Amino acid sequence: MAYWIGDLRPAIVLAALLILPGWAVLSVGHTWRRWVGLQRWCVAIGISIAFYPALFYGTRFLFPRLTLGPYKMGSLLLACLVIIMWRLRGQGREIWSLDSWEWLAVGLVGATLFTRIWIVRDRPYPAWSDSLHHAILTQLTAVQGQLPQTMEPYFPAPLNMYHLGLYSLSASVEWLARVPAHSSLLWTVQALNGLCGVGVYLVLDRKVGRKAAVVGLLIVGLLSHQPSLYVNWGRSTQIASQTILLIAWIVAWEDIASWRAGGEKISNRLWRGAISGLLIGSVFLLHFRVAVYLLPLLAGSLLLEWVEARRQRHIWAMLTRTVIVATCALLVVVPAATRMLMAYLDMATTALDPVLEFEQPADYYAFPLETTPYLAGEAWLMALAGLSAVLALIRGNRFTLIIVAWVVVLYLFGEAYRFGVPLISFTNLGAVLILMYLPIGLLVGVGVEELLGLLSPRWSEAVLKTMPGVIIITGFLASHIRVLDIEPYRYFVTSADVTAMDWIRQNTESDARFAVNTYFWLNNAPHGTDGGYWIPYFTGRQTTAGVMLTNLGSQQDWAEVVTMSRAVEGLEAGNGALRELRALGVDYIYVGPAGDFSGEGLDAERIAAADGVTLAYQRDGVSVLRIEGRPHGAP
Repeated sequence: MAYWIGDLRPAIVLAALLILPGWAVLSVGHTWRRWVGLQRWCVAIGISIAFYPALFYGTRFLFPRLTLGPYKMGSLLLACLVIIMWRLRGQGREIWSLDSWEWLAVGLVGATLFTRIWIVRDRPYPAWSDSLHHAILTQLTAVQGQLPQTMEPYFPAPLNMYHLGLYSLSASVEWLARVPAHSSLLWTVQALNGLCGVGVYLVLDRKVGRKAAVVGLLIVGLLSHQPSLYVNWGRSTQIASQTILLIAWIVAWEDIASWRAGGEKISNRLWRGAISGLLIGSVFLLHFRVAVYLLPLLAGSLLLEWVEARRQRHIWAMLTRTVIVATCALLVVVPAATRMLMAYLDMATTALDPVLEFEQPADYYAFPLETTPYLAGEAWLMALAGLSAVLALIRGNRFTLIIVAWVVVLYLFGEAYRFGVPLISFTNLGAVLILMYLPIGLLVGVGVEELLGLLSPRWSEAVLKTMPGVIIITGFLASHIRVLDIEPYRYFVTSADVTAMDWIRQNTESDARFAVNTYFWLNNAPHGTDGGYWIPYFTGRQTTAGVMLTNLGSQQDWAEVVTMSRAVEGLEAGNGALRELRALGVDYIYVGPAGDFSGEGLDAERIAAADGVTLAYQRDGVSVLRIEGRPHGAP
């Protein structure tokens, strides 16, 4: 704990990574002047986040032998700084000129970032099942100097169908801050989580009003338990993509809407189109499904612009800008999209081994109504968003139409499995519901602005005078709640486990396989429940639980992991399963302090008393038992 929270190098590195590229890009052609005040910083942060996935995917695609590393990334950031200092010299006063509401927004972002870092101050290892492969992929990217093609040597899983953009950023933090992969991952993801409201602020400030923007920022960052709860789930790639989703939307919309102004140099038009394309494309590179969630927003804004362009008879100008943005976005996604689509089509049309079939499709796709407040947002927030939407629609707010339509389409995405067509069943309702904090923040912000518009000048002035104080007090109180958004059972790794990992590296065979406490999220998706799940990351050894990306490999490998994991669950009931584990090639059994949250778990004392089992290591709640009776490495 002292090392992780006391070492602020990752924070300093992240500040540079998340600011410098964006401002360097905006400084070219004075693009930053198209935005005002804090909007410029929001766009710069969005561009910076989008920059790394595009860079890493692009270099791997165009120059397969080129590797990146700390010196190249350091030099790149230095070059960005030089460009900023040269292009923006003498503009500092204007860039830093923010009004009181904007400084209030800065304070809210700072408070949100603080809660996200504070919540994991004594939890230096990422939580839940997905975090294992996030840490491994961060490490692979850092070691290889480029985005990996497979999870080898850890697991035999190709990565054509998996989004790797996040690891371009987390690996850069690992290089420049010189911290372990799991630490750089946690710092990166929590920083992105802390910036979750930046897009909400930008959209509302640009399209609705500054008071709406500040309220939306407060809702998303501090009043809503989403996405703060993501820290417990390891939803790292989804939060990374969602952080820039709204930024990509509004930048692209503003770019396409520039047809109204006319008389612009083609070079400026292309540059802004490239920025929009970079943002849209990187939403995809960070998380493939979130990019699909972005499409309805883009479609809604395009429809509004089409109607207006047709009315003014400027359809060609509007279409030209749309084509530029779309072309740039396609160029960004090409390095990942071609392989992903081919792999997805193959997966969706290939029959599964009976061992791997869902018991019921609804086990993955359906979520009971009572889970909605937990996944989407508190009941009072959803009610407030609904009332805000009704008020705004009554008052003829067209922007609200887009948001409401977006929510409806997202819900249909989550329920698409009911049509029984595998190709369109690309997501589930849970993944949709945990995104709802974004439309909730937008709708409540719009509602506040519409409500202010209903007040008389006298009442409006009184409300505006007291509003900042109310926001500050509310945010302060809410921050104390956000740092409690912890679900302890989802944290597997303890210091005792890390000590045991050192022993495993020094005293076990490099190809040893460990049985670990196991939980089946679905009947074909096992994962570990204690520190033993992280054995591959810390030691390079294999486990019976594999990793949550095991399904990207061959069906044979996937079925083997499922079979071994079911045998481990049998071992929880009695020692009779030892014979099956021995036959499946398992060498050791690992029982960690965290145990199994879903049941009794593995009983080290009972297992150690069985014939053919010896206690190899026991310390601070960790037990490692060796299964005797088969030649090591034999099936």
